[in-house]
Amino acid sequence: MKRIFNGSGGRKAALILSLCLIFALAVGTTVALLVAHTNAVTNTFTAAESGTHIEEVTKDGVKSSIIVQNTGTATSYVRAKLVLNWVSEDGKVVSGGSLPTVTLNDDGSWFEKDGIYYYTKPVAPQDLTSNLLKSAIEQTNAPKGCHLKVTVLAESIQAAPSTAVTESWGVNVNSNGYLKQPTTTP
Repeated sequence: MKRIFNGSGGRKAALILSLCLIFALAVGTTVALLVAHTNAVTNTFTAAESGTHIEEVTKDGVKSSIIVQNTGTATSYVRAKLVLNWVSEDGKVVSGGSLPTVTLNDDGSWFEKDGIYYYTKPVAPQDLTSNLLKSAIEQTNAPKGCHLKVTVLAESIQAAPSTAVTESWGVNVNSNGYLKQPTTTP
């Protein structure tokens, strides 16, 4: 009988056979790991949201309080626009008669820029702003047969990053995270 592995040729064949066996084991292990099943992973990431709810107090046609609630899930900056119109009994907007002025709360928490009122502090989720008004908006100098209608529009924007409010609303944020009232130039 002839030897299969004789001399140096036998060593080469044994080495090649050993390498083939190692390669087969490595491929088999890799395939087994790739085929193994794992439980599905649920994505728990939820995007932050901004939202507002307006709380108003109006009695006998006099609006005495305007407060905005952050209904979102992110700390946000808030602003409000007041639209004042004289409205006839049949619901039509009437021109004429001077509209009342809005007097802002004097605690420094609100400022006006271009007819829009900005709350200076970031509002946490579900928190409220202070009252926008220092004094009630009353229906003085109403045209005959008309009443004052005050519509409040509010919006919010996430406080982080602070550059978002600067770029979107054109207001700046100070080092404490409060909106800065723009300075007027003479």
